[in-house]
Amino acid sequence: MSFSKRLKQAMQEKGFTQGSLAEAVGMAQSSVWRLTSGGASGTKKLIKIAKVLGVNPEWLSDGTGTMKAHEIKPNNPLIIDSILDYTDKTQEYDKDNIVKLRLYNRIEWVLSPSVKGEKDTYSMFLIPKNIIQETNSSIKDSISIIAPDDSMSPIIQENSTVALDTSIKDIKNGKIYLVFYGGVFMIRALYSLPENKIKLKNYKSDDYPEFIVSASELLIIDKVYYVAGKID
Repeated sequence: MSFSKRLKQAMQEKGFTQGSLAEAVGMAQSSVWRLTSGGASGTKKLIKIAKVLGVNPEWLSDGTGTMKAHEIKPNNPLIIDSILDYTDKTQEYDKDNIVKLRLYNRIEWVLSPSVKGEKDTYSMFLIPKNIIQETNSSIKDSISIIAPDDSMSPIIQENSTVALDTSIKDIKNGKIYLVFYGGVFMIRALYSLPENKIKLKNYKSDDYPEFIVSASELLIIDKVYYVAGKID
């Protein structure tokens, strides 16, 4: 199915006309017409269009994954198994099922073994043990951080608490990782490419362009498997 057909399907299911969609996302109606007629195969407004139509951005863009997007509510803990596939886990948990993870106050301290024993470098984050087990993550190798930006929004909002497994360095395409590149920490979905290259993908390409780097230039710190919601 082409981009234009996916867009028209989503518009029809939500009851949008070209005019009403254009108004909702801040585009000219002629631009929406070009998208629905096949005159254009993409737009910088993709994320906003997907949000308005309630569909997954990757599905709308290239047909990847499922069509429908799950609603993300503040403070809902989520299990992340891929850039699009996550499961709401809002039920209560008993105390015996709770694991305390270090929540690093500064993201750069994750790479500083000399400060990992200092109490003032971290607080504690509580996470249900079964969530760690369900994601095949390691309890002893799990830590948590605060998401530094909104580059992976709406999956990971800025200032969300994120749990990571520091023992997982191997790339599984589409999975989300904390990486260090060019002196900057970032959370990105990674894709292995030929010639030992890696693509770093995000959900807000207008503000955070995707790019490709050599594997030797990228430090993969750990794999993200859980996000607990935004901290006000």
